Amino acid sequence: MSLRVLALWVHVVGAVVWIGGLAYQTHVLLPAARRGDARPFADAARRARPATWTAVALVVLSGFYNVTQLGSLERVMQSGAGLLLAAKLGLVIIAVALAAQRDFAQVPILDASLRAGGDPAGTLGAVAKLDRVVLVLALVIIYLGLAVSRA
Repeated sequence: MSLRVLALWVHVVGAVVWIGGLAYQTHVLLPAARRGDARPFADAARRARPATWTAVALVVLSGFYNVTQLGSLERVMQSGAGLLLAAKLGLVIIAVALAAQRDFAQVPILDASLRAGGDPAGTLGAVAKLDRVVLVLALVIIYLGLAVSRA
């Protein structure tokens, strides 16, 4: 297996772990938390953090490597892939920032609210909004990645 194929495999698997885990939490665990006890959701979100951020790091690092395999800068710009890559990178930065807000700000707020016996509805709503935006961004990022690979 070549390094190029390995990097592509790591990129795809990392994206599947990150976005797949987020989709599961958003569409399975979060609705259950909104209907009843939010503690299992908060525990799952906290436990998933190491796998999530390892996957994010692998996606970013393998993505940088994959960009170096596209050829010369002149060729990339002439093919139109340069603009697509710039858009993709910008959206990845936004998605990572929103995911960080969710994992490192909202989930700890949810934990504190649950420990204090408060109402977690507001925080669950904020997490749900962040998750939906990241999932939509992920769809656009995947499309841009496919467009770059075809340019």
